[in-house]
Amino acid sequence: MVEQFDDVILGGGKGGKSLAMALAKAGHSVALIEKGQIGGTCINVACIPTKTMVASAKLIELAGRADDYGVALTPPAEALAGVIARKRRVVAAMVDTHWTLFTTTPNMTFLLGEGVFVGERTIEVTGQDGSARVVRGTRVYINTGSQTTVPPIPGLDTVDYLTSTSVMELDELPNRLAIIGGGYIALEFAQIFRRLGSEVVVVQRGDRFLPNEDPDIAGEIRKVLVHDGIEFLDNAETDSVQAGPHGVEVLYSRAGDKESLHCSHLMVAVGRTPNTTGLGLDAAGVQLNPRGAITVNDRLETTAQGVYAIGDCNGGPLFTHASWDDYRILLANVLHDAGRSTAGRLMPYTLFIDPELGRVGLTEEQARAAGYDVAVATLPAAKVPRANTAGETKGVLKAVVDRKTDQILGCSLFCH
Repeated sequence: MVEQFDDVILGGGKGGKSLAMALAKAGHSVALIEKGQIGGTCINVACIPTKTMVASAKLIELAGRADDYGVALTPPAEALAGVIARKRRVVAAMVDTHWTLFTTTPNMTFLLGEGVFVGERTIEVTGQDGSARVVRGTRVYINTGSQTTVPPIPGLDTVDYLTSTSVMELDELPNRLAIIGGGYIALEFAQIFRRLGSEVVVVQRGDRFLPNEDPDIAGEIRKVLVHDGIEFLDNAETDSVQAGPHGVEVLYSRAGDKESLHCSHLMVAVGRTPNTTGLGLDAAGVQLNPRGAITVNDRLETTAQGVYAIGDCNGGPLFTHASWDDYRILLANVLHDAGRSTAGRLMPYTLFIDPELGRVGLTEEQARAAGYDVAVATLPAAKVPRANTAGETKGVLKAVVDRKTDQILGCSLFCH
């Protein structure tokens, strides 16, 4: 028997769960299908747990320079077990809250199980007990998120390696942690584990650090991380990995030379891949783009009528707040025929190292490449009186302005 709903949401991440509850509140009959990660990626394995660990690492950093504040403290002991335990408590509390919301929201049916399309706007849900239900929606929304990209490095399948998920479940502190990848996720964990007490080396392809940022901002960030004691191997192409005498050996090429490094633990952080395999999208008439993400237009409509895609799986920016804005667009269009779209939306983001980098709009490089006559204003964080009172003087603030109109084109705020 096919159960009919106004709206069916496949995946309970930020955008999906928000849309499900809002539509149910508006009186729609709603089915929310979730495979098992209650609350989505952000709560379980991304924003919330990582930022919880960032906060613990910051406390360790502050304790280490307590003398700067005129306070005598005993240097902190190895703290990984307590940090992981706190992370688990924070995540568990949020999961419990979402479980209650999912199971008590009026007009909303929560289906815990794996959903696969079996026809147009029709999904078969296999529960954890093996039972099956088939649901059909007047509208269907896919919100299946993304997962860690595993690169095709020879030997990777023969060693124990960490991802951004498993690294947060360690029960022992790595003596020497090597991270393949130099993006935002890699840098956040590099600083966390350096402050927890690990030696950390970042192995990155290319000779430009943080290529999406202006070189002066990237340089300030790197200066802070190097000061923390993080080692960087630039322009290093990982050729293979293999088991070493005390962990893992990474073999890489740099400037034509073959080299290697030894580490107790290896982490892979080269990006994320949309979760689109195994969903039966062909049966739904939903097409993928060459990168494996669901093809959508600027109203988040897929190639199948009445089917939409939200968040990471649609190939947009991999941010929780991007998924949240997808939800806002769809809610306005479904309830009020508002005609909202993703066209031209500004997407701010933050790199959660310490100090944090907040970014929005164009970089100086992008503005000049677009033909703007640019004025640039910069201010060292150390020139801000509040930064001095807080003892947080690292970083720089930068604004990029159109000389002709005085419009602020973008800003980078790397500061406490």
